[in-house]
Amino acid sequence: MNRIVDRLENRLRTLSSEYPRISHALRGARPLVGKFLRRVQPLPQNYRSVVEDYSTYVSWQTEKCQSFESQNERWQSGQKRYLERVFSAIDRDAKILDIASGDGVGLRYFRSFGFKNVTGVELSKEKAALARESGYRVEELDMHKLSAFAANEFDIVYSSHTLEHAYEPRRVVMEWKRVLKPGGTLFVVLPYPDPPENRNDEAHGGKYELGTHLDDAGATVQRFFRACSFTVKHVQFDSYREPEIWLTLEH
Repeated sequence: MNRIVDRLENRLRTLSSEYPRISHALRGARPLVGKFLRRVQPLPQNYRSVVEDYSTYVSWQTEKCQSFESQNERWQSGQKRYLERVFSAIDRDAKILDIASGDGVGLRYFRSFGFKNVTGVELSKEKAALARESGYRVEELDMHKLSAFAANEFDIVYSSHTLEHAYEPRRVVMEWKRVLKPGGTLFVVLPYPDPPENRNDEAHGGKYELGTHLDDAGATVQRFFRACSFTVKHVQFDSYREPEIWLTLEH
């Protein structure tokens, strides 16, 4: 479907350049084209609908779709901004698990804010090595199976721009629930809305199970977490880095 949209979009650009007077009218055509094509071709139901092979999924996440937060100033400052706003009142002795720590930008901010007991998890060997430079323990693990950690081990699980990358989001969230203490807090940041027109299914295939592809004020996303036996305590929308939904959830 994306290839068809691309061809149509290229044609629209050509028309816009050839006929400047209609360029404004054509500017909004792409979303309409996408909506039309979705009626013809159903959306994926989950990540497996995008890629059937788990090993291919892993290679996409660690190679093809890999990015480094430290190379993007806006993303770095966005990470700092979130932690300053949401974690300011959190006990500095709280035991925190940072999911998909990447190259350690968030961990370095946790360190600068005085948090003493933070552990990172990262799938990419290269990024895990960079994250360890924060001085915290970082486990090279798949977030679908947090085998290095005992049940009820953490006070807080933090996931920023992570869950949309999960091959099986529900399985991942149930692992987070397992390692959280009863009454513990899950902080989640997701791109929202993340519609098919973003053309990022290879990287964000988990969005269809989560429901972040639906612009419904976060209702479907919240239902997903409630179905995983989390209580939704707070929901906020932000657009500093990109359109996002911030969720605070209780085990």
